[in-house]
Amino acid sequence: MIILAGGRGSRMGGVDKSQVRLDGVTLLDRVLDAVTRQLPGVGEIVVVSPHDVPVPAGVAVVSEDPPFGGPAAGVAAGFAALDAPAIVLVFSVDAPESPRVATRLLAGLVRDLDADVAVVRAADGHLQPLCAAWRGEGLARALENLGDPRDVAAKKLLAAAGKVTEINGDGRERDYDTVAELSERGEVGLPEG
Repeated sequence: MIILAGGRGSRMGGVDKSQVRLDGVTLLDRVLDAVTRQLPGVGEIVVVSPHDVPVPAGVAVVSEDPPFGGPAAGVAAGFAALDAPAIVLVFSVDAPESPRVATRLLAGLVRDLDADVAVVRAADGHLQPLCAAWRGEGLARALENLGDPRDVAAKKLLAAAGKVTEINGDGRERDYDTVAELSERGEVGLPEG
């Protein structure tokens, strides 16, 4: 599993988004908690961040090279750190409830055995490429087809995939780009520095 926790956080005041607190809990901890509740014993978890982020034992932290290389570069760095996985779930800290749709994403891959990736389509019609389940071989091919992933949007990674199957969103896939948006969910605390 890959959790993207990097980025400059420019729309959140330039802070490390993974350490933004919602009702006293960091966004990274919310994602990790959702992952372990939905998929106990999930296996390898890689957090991709250029920051020194605290993680539980057994969770790896890597950074894309160069840092802040964008979401596709983050996925590539996370994938390179995994040990030849059959399935790769991809989530982002700015969508802290997204792992709660993990079982639906996995079911999408079971229903469509030819699909390289199952991805959520939000109610607003947009695909959420950072709320996805990839077949390991499919992600490897998509990254190869993409070429240099630096400064490439995650949607282009989907475009480089073979067959994509879509899962209807239920709102839990929503990403929060600003403090104002996140404040709709609860009390927001920004990290110092």
